[in-house]
Amino acid sequence: MNTCDNFDIAEEQLKGFTRSAVRAKIMLSLMNREMSASELEKKMGIRVSTILHSMKEMVEEDIAKRSSGGYSLTNIGRIQALLLGELVNAIVALDLRKEFWLSHDISAIPNDLLSKIGMISQSQVMEADPAALLKIAEHAIAEMVRAKEICGLSPIIVPGFSEAIITAVENGAKVNLILTQNIIKEVKNHYHADIIQLLNCDNFKLYQINDEIKIAFTVIDSMLSLGLYRMDGGYDLGNDLICIGPMARSWGLELFEYYRKSSISIHSL
Repeated sequence: MNTCDNFDIAEEQLKGFTRSAVRAKIMLSLMNREMSASELEKKMGIRVSTILHSMKEMVEEDIAKRSSGGYSLTNIGRIQALLLGELVNAIVALDLRKEFWLSHDISAIPNDLLSKIGMISQSQVMEADPAALLKIAEHAIAEMVRAKEICGLSPIIVPGFSEAIITAVENGAKVNLILTQNIIKEVKNHYHADIIQLLNCDNFKLYQINDEIKIAFTVIDSMLSLGLYRMDGGYDLGNDLICIGPMARSWGLELFEYYRKSSISIHSL
């Protein structure tokens, strides 16, 4: 059965999300706990009579059920609400940073993480002044030296990055880095003593990935800094997506783990 056939089966349920904002908001409100009709009225700012009309339909369709505290979602309703929540967050994330997503190559982000893009909805685009393109790098470096945990991947050399990593490791931060084969060679040629020092530290791990990678990112405690290549193939030094919060961190760590699985651990140079 192909995707179009599945759509035909799911069409009526999908219409339930889109034809009624009240119904959708009820599902999102009940996602984590049961609520009475009056609680839903207060939260949603919608009349009880309107809420009860939608609840009646949802109970009949086994999306919701009556409970001691009012109403709660069935197992099916909870799963649908979780999916709806992800879709809503994704739409917000894309709409708020529309120009960023339209102007960059996203091929380096796996599909399962693109589908979870709503996890980084709390974000801002940090733009560097054309006269000071290292502004973004300086911001990331300042965060790194204070961090407790750093995970990142880079296909580029950033001035000051090596020194910041050394400082973070010396301060006790747990650091995991993935570098491309070409960058490993550059590091070996220009920062040989530094990398030897780092490889001797228990809280530092280095990985090499041999594929050509069109993404750079760093997860620093509860912040994700995401850099992408432009559509013309060049890396965009002037724009990073800065995402804050535990959800952004989780998304970034999933991205790191995706690439770590395709990397080899480096113990010596």
